[in-house]
Amino acid sequence: WGGGGRGGGGELEEAAARAREAYARRKLPEALSALDDAVALAPDEGVWYERRGQVQVDLKDFEAALADFERAKTLYPANYVSIGLLGNQALAHEGLAQWVRAVDVYSLAIDASEEAGQAPPYLFNARGNCRVALGDFEAAFADFERSAEIFQVARDLRGSIFAQSNAALLSAQLGREDATRRLEAAARRAPGSVDMRAALAAQYYSQGKLPEAEAEWDWACTRINTGQLYGPEGPTFDSCLAYRDADWLTRIRRWPPVMVERMQAFVKLDAGAEE
Repeated sequence: WGGGGRGGGGELEEAAARAREAYARRKLPEALSALDDAVALAPDEGVWYERRGQVQVDLKDFEAALADFERAKTLYPANYVSIGLLGNQALAHEGLAQWVRAVDVYSLAIDASEEAGQAPPYLFNARGNCRVALGDFEAAFADFERSAEIFQVARDLRGSIFAQSNAALLSAQLGREDATRRLEAAARRAPGSVDMRAALAAQYYSQGKLPEAEAEWDWACTRINTGQLYGPEGPTFDSCLAYRDADWLTRIRRWPPVMVERMQAFVKLDAGAEE
């Protein structure tokens, strides 16, 4: 977020500084305005379109972001690949539920990263989420496993737990024999999150283990209730109430269909017991 460009002189440096400061303070409209100024001052420099696209992704203006990323790519040298641009471009496609395109662009980002050394683990996790949306569960499982592996090597415990939790959910979707063990292990590693406790409740209930299911749900709702699930982009707050919502589980948390169905069956039982 420094100056980075050739044209515009002091005005461009000032616009870049305003954008950097506003973005650091998460004042996204101010950052966008400053980058509008930077683009106007240096319209032939791709970096400003890329950075403006990044802000637009954060503002969830995905169509505008994609237009800026495409413009940036036309202005960059032919042999230059911005891994950050590709990651954000994929995220914009993901925001528009363009799952196939998102997977393709995440794959480009992963390939470019691996050529430069090693792909960031969040790229595998993000691609896995898109593959879940496409029903490509085997490939998604492999992505989550790879993400967890890289996070572990980097000693990023929170990232590793998040990826392992996703892999555990997919193991249930795939009918793997170790699914319950994986869910139990993930729950132990994330004691402050409702997520895997809720998943275990659903899994146990599907196996006819009602006392165990109720014990996990009670733990989640009385000892935690509102927790934090740490993903690559920071903490996501979860709560018992959220896990009663099939749309939230599918669209936001990205649980696979089998686990959403099992959770809904369990919470209907729980709701009936409360009446």
